[in-house]
Amino acid sequence: MKLSGVHNHKPKVQPPTNTNRKPIIVNAWAVWIAAAIFYWYEMILRAGASVMTQGIMDTFAINATHLGLLTSFYYYSYVILQVPSGMLLDKIGPRLVISLSCILCTIGTWIFASTSDIATAEIARFIVGAGSACAFVACLKLASDWFSPSRFAFIAGLTNMLGTLGGMFAGVPLAKLVNYTTWQQATMWLAYAGIVVTILCWTLIRNKPKTKNTTTPAPAVGLRKSLFILAFDKQIILAAAIGGLMYVPISSFAELWAVPFLMSALEVNNEWASFVNTMIFIGMAVGSPIIAKFAFKQKSYIKIMKFSAIASAVCFFIGSYAQSIGYFPTIIAMFIGGLWLGGQVLCFSVVKERVPNQVSGTALAYTNAIVMLSGVIFQPTMGWILDNGWTGMLDSEGARIYSAADYQQAIFAVPACLLFGWLLLKLCRDTHPKLEY
Repeated sequence: MKLSGVHNHKPKVQPPTNTNRKPIIVNAWAVWIAAAIFYWYEMILRAGASVMTQGIMDTFAINATHLGLLTSFYYYSYVILQVPSGMLLDKIGPRLVISLSCILCTIGTWIFASTSDIATAEIARFIVGAGSACAFVACLKLASDWFSPSRFAFIAGLTNMLGTLGGMFAGVPLAKLVNYTTWQQATMWLAYAGIVVTILCWTLIRNKPKTKNTTTPAPAVGLRKSLFILAFDKQIILAAAIGGLMYVPISSFAELWAVPFLMSALEVNNEWASFVNTMIFIGMAVGSPIIAKFAFKQKSYIKIMKFSAIASAVCFFIGSYAQSIGYFPTIIAMFIGGLWLGGQVLCFSVVKERVPNQVSGTALAYTNAIVMLSGVIFQPTMGWILDNGWTGMLDSEGARIYSAADYQQAIFAVPACLLFGWLLLKLCRDTHPKLEY
């Protein structure tokens, strides 16, 4: 029975709209950029010593071997804390971990700028390394949580690009600042910058998107099981070791020995040498996202890493003859070498494809720990090679002077590591994501 004046019809139901889609995308990029800025900042702290080598050696009255040991204190804590920082990222989230880490970097940098005692300086570098431990992995963890799996390799490439831009800033701009003031004052200003970065990270970073289309949450993976996966998966260990060998041109050459080598080989000051060294970082900044996306399209991370390793080995071998080939050919060799070095970041994509997302932070940190052993091993090793080839020359203040030939012997380690990485890649099984862009 119908009642008069009453219309018996159902209200129209509007189709659901994905109103939350856009905010998720916007927030994802804001969160990642804030974390990437911290990674950019810690890369400046890591690589800054390369334009301060003579000043540091004069201040602390040390030789090349001890300088390599001093700077490598950064890597001791960095490597030790990789897996713990990855676990913390998985358990409590990136926001608090990154903010506290940035505070540690600021404190360590302030101490390093303020001291003239070598033991205190070593402690300061150790603190900076501890604060930096989560930086790169946190960016990858956020990429894993906020972006689709098919975009992970590309975001990892962009992350690497931001880090190498930090290495670029630690070149000519920082060299100019050091020449304008002193290495201690320039370092103190970096400590002040850390306060700004800390505030930025705490303000912008969020752990996970609140509104994101999800299915039933995957069951948690226990600590023992996750460590078992990492410790006994030969492919993960192999990928990480290859990543470390491919990172030697950055961790042991560009971040420490490149500038003094280029100053000696090309007979230029630290600003001009820093400009050449910056070409490595520019090349890697350009190459990382491009090579990552190309590898995804080719569905072969290993094939692209092989070509990257051999191509960059040839370029750095040519660059080791800077004294013979001259300034501009050296610039080209360093840029192309850095460009192909962008394939190094694919080692993280290989690992990411082999582990469940619940332990991605721990897995990526474990990989990064092995990668960063390259700095622990080869920074002092190259210094030791230098000291063994030293001819006895001293400057007016009693510091050792190394010839271009001395540096060349040490720098041959760079293409050698890349070639060894290329050989080990023959043992790797290829993996690639299942989703398309």
